[in-house]
Amino acid sequence: MTAEDCPDPSACPVPGPSSVDLRHLRTVALETGERFFTAFSARHWPGLFNSSGIGQTRFAPLVNSTGAVVPTLYGARTRTAALLESVFHDVHEKAPRNITFLDLRQRGLVGLSVPERLVLVDLRDAVLDKLGVKRSQLVTSPAAHYRCTAQWAKALYGRRVGAAQTVGLLWRSRVAELARRDSPLLADLLPGAPEEVFVLFGDLLATTDATAYGPLVESYDLSARSSLPLVANIAEQLGATLA
Repeated sequence: MTAEDCPDPSACPVPGPSSVDLRHLRTVALETGERFFTAFSARHWPGLFNSSGIGQTRFAPLVNSTGAVVPTLYGARTRTAALLESVFHDVHEKAPRNITFLDLRQRGLVGLSVPERLVLVDLRDAVLDKLGVKRSQLVTSPAAHYRCTAQWAKALYGRRVGAAQTVGLLWRSRVAELARRDSPLLADLLPGAPEEVFVLFGDLLATTDATAYGPLVESYDLSARSSLPLVANIAEQLGATLA
């Protein structure tokens, strides 16, 4: 058990970060000018970082030492991974697979560029192996244990790894792996490294202002499905319905 309010303490797959030798941690960097993609809420645009504290994701919400909610941004190296981690995130857990028009109308996808070199804690497979942590214990654990994986975000938030000050976490997408399993055709859209996704902790960055992450490389209103055929393509390959 990791979180005090773990829903199933006796069968919790997530080890407590204090039980792991974190000296084996490594870092990975998003370099200045590197392109990335993130989904956003149309209601909050041009806000990119979520500071609401509402909902539970794998590594958020998180509260800092002052008691303030840490603004977070989930991003991905490709459009496909960003869409799988947002609009299509729950497709594998629901039946029938239905993504409503309302859901799409509230969401957008934007391509941005990294404003400065950002160093992240590396939670990809090779580092997890060194930590003695299985993917299923942390980055592919079920959503029911997000409260527990969020304890890892708390432990790794702003952590210095060697001489580097980190501002987020990076790992390989569980949802992308599930999508591959459901549809081998998606492998054409997810070649290796683009499965990587990350979370940035906004209060550790110089700014969370969207203008610092531009000019916008590209932007899509997901309600206008014709503006991004990739949405319909993914839905078709996963057997999801765009109502």
